[in-house]
Parts: sequence; C-alpha cells; structure tokens
Amino acid sequence: MLKINGGVNFNSLFYGANGIANRRDPFTWYLNGNITLSFLDWSIPFSYSYSNNQAKFTQPFNQVSLSPTYKWVKAYIGYTSMNFSQYTLAGHIFLGGGFELTPKNWKIAAMYGQLKKAVAYDLVTLSDADMSYSRMGYGAKIAYENNGYGLGITYFSAKDDPNSIPYIPGNTQITPMENTVIGFQGKAKISKYFTIDAEYALSGLTRNILVDDAQNADASQNKLPYIFNNRSTSQFFQAYRSTLDFNLGIVKVGLNYEHVDPDYKTLGAYYFNNDFENITVSPAIALLKGKLSIALNTGFQRNNLDKTKFSSTQRWVGSANVNFAPSSKWNFNLGYSNFSSFTNVRPQTDPFYIKSPADTLNYYQLSQNANATVSHNFGKGKTKQALVLTANYQVTGQRSGSTEGLPTKVYNGNLAYSLNFSKTKTSLSLGINANQMESFIASSLYAGPNITIGQGFLNNTMRTSAGVAYNWGYANNQTNSSVINSRISIGYNPKLKNKILGKPSLSLGLVYTQRFKTIIQANEFNEFTGTLTLAHSF
Repeated sequence: MLKINGGVNFNSLFYGANGIANRRDPFTWYLNGNITLSFLDWSIPFSYSYSNNQAKFTQPFNQVSLSPTYKWVKAYIGYTSMNFSQYTLAGHIFLGGGFELTPKNWKIAAMYGQLKKAVAYDLVTLSDADMSYSRMGYGAKIAYENNGYGLGITYFSAKDDPNSIPYIPGNTQITPMENTVIGFQGKAKISKYFTIDAEYALSGLTRNILVDDAQNADASQNKLPYIFNNRSTSQFFQAYRSTLDFNLGIVKVGLNYEHVDPDYKTLGAYYFNNDFENITVSPAIALLKGKLSIALNTGFQRNNLDKTKFSSTQRWVGSANVNFAPSSKWNFNLGYSNFSSFTNVRPQTDPFYIKSPADTLNYYQLSQNANATVSHNFGKGKTKQALVLTANYQVTGQRSGSTEGLPTKVYNGNLAYSLNFSKTKTSLSLGINANQMESFIASSLYAGPNITIGQGFLNNTMRTSAGVAYNWGYANNQTNSSVINSRISIGYNPKLKNKILGKPSLSLGLVYTQRFKTIIQANEFNEFTGTLTLAHSF
C-alpha cells in the first residue's frame, strides 16, 4: 500500500584561474532532490533545492514545493506554479497554495500566493536595480469539455503592497501595480472534419496605485466593474485568438488568427509579447507512407496597432519544413522561417555560471532562418558509424527591452563523424564547426576542429571520455581569439543486487581552458573548472 521513491543530487563546483581575476566563486555547492510518497490512491511529491549561491532576487533560488495528489484532486503547496491560460496566469512561480480538480469532464483550479517578495532599495550602491514590491496574487479557473465541445472562464488578480519597501527613491521608475484579468475559452466541433478553438482575455492594469485613489477616476471607463479598481493610471487591454482546423487524414489545414493590444500585460506572466496581429494558414501533408512530410505556415503579420509608433511593420510571414526519410540509414530535413519570436526567461540563474541580478529577460526577435540537415547511418555488425552535416543561415533584427539592433547575418556549419564499437564499448567522434557573423559593426569568423574518445569499463557501468577542441577567431582583419579546451569526464553507475536500495551514481568532470595571446587578447590566461556530482535515486 505504501511506496516511496525519489532521489537526491549533490553538485559541487571548483574553479580557479591564472592570468585573470576569477570570473566565478572558487567553490559552489547545490543540493536538490525529490521524494514521492504513494499510499493507495494518494500521491504526495515533495521537492527541494538549496545552494550556497545566493543573490538579491525577487524570487529565491532555494525553493521547497509539495504537490499531493489523490485521484482527480491535486494540491500545490510551497514554491510552485500553475498555468490557467497564456493570457492570464502563465506559469509564474508563487509562494503559497493552490488546487486542481479534474472530475470527469470538469477542470476547476484556484491559487493564492506571493508572486514577488519585497526587496529594498540598495542604500549602499544607491541602485534600484533589484528593488521590488511584495506582490500577492490569486485566481481561479472553471472549464468543462466533452466530445470536442468545451467552455471555460478564468479570473486572475494581483496587487503590489506599496508599504512593503521602507524607502522609495524619488527618481525610481519602479512603481507598485495592480492587475485584474478575466479570460474566456471555448472549442466546438462544427462538422466531422472541422473544429474551432478560441480564447479571449481582458486585462485591467494600474501602473502606479500611489498616484490617487479609485474615486478620482471615471467610473464609466471601467471595463471591469465590480472586480477592478479603476484609477487615473489604469488602462485596459485585449488579447484574443482563434483557430479553425480541417482534418482529412493525410491532409491537415489550420486557419489561425491572433490579436494582442499594444502594451498588453498580465502580472501572471514574466513577459508577454504584444502589439501584433497574425493571420496565418498552416497546411500539412504526409506522403509515401509517411516517409515524406511537408508542413507550411504562412500568413500576414503587422504591428503598431494603435498607430502611436514612428514606424510600422507589415509583412508576409511563413515557415516551411520538409522531412524525407527514404530508409533507416538516410534522413534529409529542410526548414525556413521568417516569423518573429520572443524569449521568456524566468528569474532563475544558471547554477553553473556567473550570477545575474536580472529579474526578467525580454528578448524580441525578428529573423529569417534557413537550415538543412543530412544524416547517414552505416556500418556492419558491432561497428556503427554515422555522418551528419548541418548548415544554418540567419538574418536577425532584435530588440532587448527598449534597445533595438540592426540586422545581423549568421552562418553556421558543422560536420560530425562518429564511430562506435559495441563489443569493446569504445567510441570516437570527430568534428569541425565554423561560425561566421556579419553586422554593421564588423564581421567575424569562429571555427575549429574537435575530437572525443570514450571507453566503457566494468560491464559499461563506468564510462570515461576525453576530448580536445580548438577554436580560432578572426575579426576586423586580425586574429582575436585562439582557445584550446581540454576535458575529461568519468561517470560511474553501479548496479546494486538489492534494487530496493536504489541506484547510486557518481560523475566527475574536469575542464581546462587555455586562451593564447593575440593582437586583441594582450595576455594569455587559463582556467580550470571541476564538477563533482553525487546522486542517488530510489
């Protein structure tokens, strides 16, 4: 009746440099794991994460969460996240609680918790880069779906506490906000071959609740009466999308429409791409008994919907992907896209890299991308070989925050060969890569070969590998980079006779980087990074 499973991982990182100042802490450790208790129909997962790598984040790195489940009942406790819809609550981490009920065709969910913790103004550095108000949020969703028909409603609200920070500098741009969003979702079968799916959201956002109280605002302009306090700094935004799908076996066609108002924002998401309208059609077909597949997505895209910007973009956009696998030994793939895209990064740093105080990363990309891949698998018996050639071309214009960049062209090519001897557990891989970038500032070339050798021991419970890569960089008619990376890795996964005891594992990775002196790099230096990982699952 009772089952316990989970795992624990301990990672430690050692670092040292010669010739330059250390670019990270000399020693860092991370401990994380999970435990799941199962009793009859109950499931209670528990996860945790601790580290000595701390910083001033609006959300801490050390987190504990608990998600007990019983049949169609699930609870969220601790540092957790829930997803109601892409326009309302979309995966934002919060400290609090929530539940999700899924009896038969129903889905009922609710949450309450702290979305951001208060971080005071730094009086030492006189910086508000990390300053943050305490933000509490709550929301609920009710949806019903049966036989291709569905209807749902979502509510989410969040508000900053203006008294959660002891001192507020007069020149700061960080203000306490309030937000209420209501959304509707629906889907239906029009006929045997047609289905429709749609979503609408209305967001009310107050950018500064300190300016005045709700009585000073025009109540007639409140688009969310009774559930939102309209103020002089309040604004209302809409977002909606719809999809009409046609399915006839080997042929599928989708008609998609999406509209997001300029400055649309929800405090339930870290970043939201707004001010755009897309109308696209996406046909797909499978031929030759599935060996050949062709998928297209093309349509019209425009921005500056409220005509307030100095420039507008209106263009035909599209993507195409063709995959052909005539046999198990050959595979060909071609792709092209010129869609705009955005990146949403949660405020959690890479635990194995330098700390960053960034709360969010807002990266909007307008690009054309073409890629091609050819792979061939060959060899006989216990000797297997593979050859893979990839090529990529990209023209990119980007915007990070309010800073816009001019187009940049990037060319990338890679040729890789691998050889595996299954009898001796030996592997060999050779490769060469080249990257060229052309921008309005300069052009650069970065290329080099690499080799890796692997060997298995003790019935392949221990794997070792060693590799060397050399990369040479050339920019502005001179060599600006010459680097050798040497690496060794050892992994040991012993098999215990008693499986109840679980599965232990040990891994060690050593990386030595040597950067040689060039015209740009006045001094040569070297760095050493070692990573030790102890893990046990049961």
